Amino acid sequence: MSGPDLTGNGKRVLVLGAETEVGHAVVSAVAGAGASVAAVAAKSDAEAAFAVQRLARRLASHERKVIAQAIDATNEAAVRVMVRQVSKELGGLDAVVWCGDELGVEMIEAMKLINRLGRKEIERSGGGRIVLVPQGGGGIYEMVHFGPPSASETVNVQTVGLTNDEVAAEVIRAIAGEVDSG
Repeated sequence: MSGPDLTGNGKRVLVLGAETEVGHAVVSAVAGAGASVAAVAAKSDAEAAFAVQRLARRLASHERKVIAQAIDATNEAAVRVMVRQVSKELGGLDAVVWCGDELGVEMIEAMKLINRLGRKEIERSGGGRIVLVPQGGGGIYEMVHFGPPSASETVNVQTVGLTNDEVAAEVIRAIAGEVDSG
């Protein structure tokens, strides 16, 4: 494997939107780099739930924990409960990654919510990174930044025009601290 190794520092990562193509690539890459991962579908339908469950079963190993959930990411209570459950099950959070579908008002609000709630859990664990990867349309992904940096930083890196695997590699670099925030 080339790129950062997340095994040695025991990274714990929540990936919301794991049912999307880029989310699937991010979960696979982050787990492959050695982190424990929560693969969370941002949609609560059966197809999305089964997709993340299959992904988690395929990636879980003795070296890392991979768990799966499916929620309605536009439901604040559901997001709040999921973030707390995932943090508890993984023993804290070092990073939260949002992999969104096409942007609409509901998805932007959900992205802001996961940023706020994820930041709280990351700060409880001593700091880390928030990585937001919304799809702008036509498979174009772009990292965005919400709010000022604090103990947990929101990473803003250029990913427009990259493949899903290249976006996943940039996410790993961001989690490992190899990409500046801002």
